[in-house]
Amino acid sequence: MNVVGIDGRGYSVRELFGKRYGLEHYQREYSWERSHTQELLSDLSRRFLAEWRPNHDRSAILGYRPYFLGSFVCYPSGAVRNLVDGQQRFTTLHLLLILMQRLLVDQGEADTATMVGQLVSTYAVGRREYTIDVPERHACLEALRNGQSFEATAGTPVSVRNLWDRAQDLTEDFPNDLRDDALPFFADWLLDRVFMVEISAYDRDHGWEIFETMNDRGARLTPLDLLKSFLLSNAQEGQADLNSEWRDMLTRLSVFGAQVPNDFFKVLLRSRYAEVDSGDADHIDQAFHEWVRENRERIGLRRGEDFRAFVNQVVAPLARRHEELLMASARYTPDLGAVFFNAMNGVSAQLPLIMAAIHPSDTNELFLAKASLISSYLDLLYIRRAVNNMSVQAQDFFDEADRLLPAVRRSSTVGELRELLGREAAAIEPDFSAIPSFALQDNRRQVRYLLARLTSYVESSSGRPNEVARYLGSVDGVPWEVEHIWANKFERHQSADVPNERQFQRWRNNIGGLLLLSKSDNASFGADKYDVKLEFYRQRNLLAASLHALCYRRNPSFVQFLKTAGLESQFVSYATGFDVSAIKQRAHLYRALCERVWDIEKLGFRPPSVVIPPQRRRSRASYKVTLAQLIQHGFVSRGSRIVGTSKGSRYEAQIVRDGRIALEDGRVFDSLSNAGSSVLGRQSCNGWTFWYIEASGGWVPLAQIRRVAMEKGILE
Repeated sequence: MNVVGIDGRGYSVRELFGKRYGLEHYQREYSWERSHTQELLSDLSRRFLAEWRPNHDRSAILGYRPYFLGSFVCYPSGAVRNLVDGQQRFTTLHLLLILMQRLLVDQGEADTATMVGQLVSTYAVGRREYTIDVPERHACLEALRNGQSFEATAGTPVSVRNLWDRAQDLTEDFPNDLRDDALPFFADWLLDRVFMVEISAYDRDHGWEIFETMNDRGARLTPLDLLKSFLLSNAQEGQADLNSEWRDMLTRLSVFGAQVPNDFFKVLLRSRYAEVDSGDADHIDQAFHEWVRENRERIGLRRGEDFRAFVNQVVAPLARRHEELLMASARYTPDLGAVFFNAMNGVSAQLPLIMAAIHPSDTNELFLAKASLISSYLDLLYIRRAVNNMSVQAQDFFDEADRLLPAVRRSSTVGELRELLGREAAAIEPDFSAIPSFALQDNRRQVRYLLARLTSYVESSSGRPNEVARYLGSVDGVPWEVEHIWANKFERHQSADVPNERQFQRWRNNIGGLLLLSKSDNASFGADKYDVKLEFYRQRNLLAASLHALCYRRNPSFVQFLKTAGLESQFVSYATGFDVSAIKQRAHLYRALCERVWDIEKLGFRPPSVVIPPQRRRSRASYKVTLAQLIQHGFVSRGSRIVGTSKGSRYEAQIVRDGRIALEDGRVFDSLSNAGSSVLGRQSCNGWTFWYIEASGGWVPLAQIRRVAMEKGILE
């Protein structure tokens, strides 16, 4: 489109981020939430992975289909272009590029990292300028670019705090499928095959005129408007009452955000009517109003009374349940505690699965029971996967939700749901036996969550208030952090069990040597010796205080809890010191606590007498070659030893069941790349080139074994 003073054209991400952008003061609020960044990552990765193959050349991405990410409005202002509309996506892309630069550096992809970094910022005359030039963001962006922590102060704007939080979400949610050899390809694709349309205005006033015209005056009907028109026009009668019901529903849901009504209909349609493993989910995400029109028979919309019943007896009551779930996601309540936990952990797949389980006519008691069962199952799956170093990303749980969806729909009663989830929960592998080797690495959120749940369990079981929400940082804003019982002083702990710095860090980060304390407490004495810390621990939460002998005296509620829970032998005080044997004992205590907090029967499930492992769905990226496939087709043997080297250090591991990787320290990982990242202490590693296996009389990278398998076509 070309009009005097207005120009609209498409630009690749590389072209867009080769410029500099500014924001007016009233435009600087960055308000995206985790669900928005997850959706962006999911859309980008799904489109890229649909075309990428491990045997592609880098130049092949130039032939991949382009992806349109939307439009934005800007106007020139000196050396920068001020954004009027689209800054949320722009800012998130900026954060994504910063993350990718760090990941590429970790992989040793220096040239590609430099390419991406030049789009993040430029450096000249002793000054760094970021592509999105907002002074209040500079300190936060510098910390992110350098992989450092960012300490918010009382004067830090809420928008900048949110910027930091979303950057942490992107780091955690960045797909594992993109962290190995796909990463440089994804960088090329993102920069050269993802496009946005820039609508360039003459000046600020003109920019706002365009923005208002696009969003207010004469704006095209939204999917919600079109769906409402379709439903009400076919209702034949009672349109006024239906319209009132519709407006009331939108008003209530919009309190949670402008996009929530759209999100509700996507959840509703996917959970109750869409066919799994079809194109329904994508169609609903793109245009749910069209999907309803094209699938009216499946929904049961035949006569006018069906349309009226759909609005009054399905949409309206389930919108109220959706509203309750959103409230439970934002604020801890005992009845729906697991809903809150899943929301904190980014497990947004709970909403469609709960919506599939409940019925519009369910009583409040039935609704709470079903929602609690579904959310508790996903929470159990999350913590089992986390402590076993398995992926806990949003897509993992959407895959699980899709697998369970048909069976959940068929479970009409709470009893049937208990039995279904009991079978599933009993078959979750692995169990909590890996806790003694579980350690803090690039998983701080998971470790903090585990410690928060264990700490609150011990306290609430001992008659104290349940403060799990406070420990998770959602009540008074006070952050809680992982505390190392061992200060970062190798010389204090050197022994036969701790002969070097590497072993010291291994035991220091083991779960048995960790506690949960408020940030201020953690900072005040983190470097002190154990005997000094011990006196301080005695005055804190019971899990920390239990290290002190006085915790077991004149504390009848705590002592009674130990007796009732059968934990008297596991809880031990350490008055004279805290060595490796103490860390091991403490880790076994944490395992025992996990088995009680996440006890299948206490969660309400009915486990079967005989456990039958469920058939797992293949993920969307089913083309990816896995180590398990190489084992299955005889290219690699289970039990094989693999080695990796870096900067003079040699690391050994073993291929175990289902293609998992067991490190020397007992930790087991679900991919070569995750195992490599762990031993190297990095966020990204191309495990296929890092790990070598003995073959044909020598050591070859596993990438070579994979290439041979692909050339033979066995894995097609």
